[in-house]
Amino acid sequence: MAELVLLALMTGLASAPWLDSAPASAHSKGMYKTRQEAERRAAQLNCKGVFAMGDAWMPCANEQALHKALQNE
Repeated sequence: MAELVLLALMTGLASAPWLDSAPASAHSKGMYKTRQEAERRAAQLNCKGVFAMGDAWMPCANEQALHKALQNE
């Protein structure tokens, strides 16, 4: 029973809007299926390069550059 209560609390907290972090937001806003899509987004963000993240592509040279570019958007 205690496990169910803990699971319910954790699930509720995980979906709380105030827990949305910038890195998580950057990932959801910056992942593309193709390199070309990421390159177009990099041009829009005024950053250079793209990088692979698993099977997806992300704009900018690296994750740090992407986060900075998204903050300046």
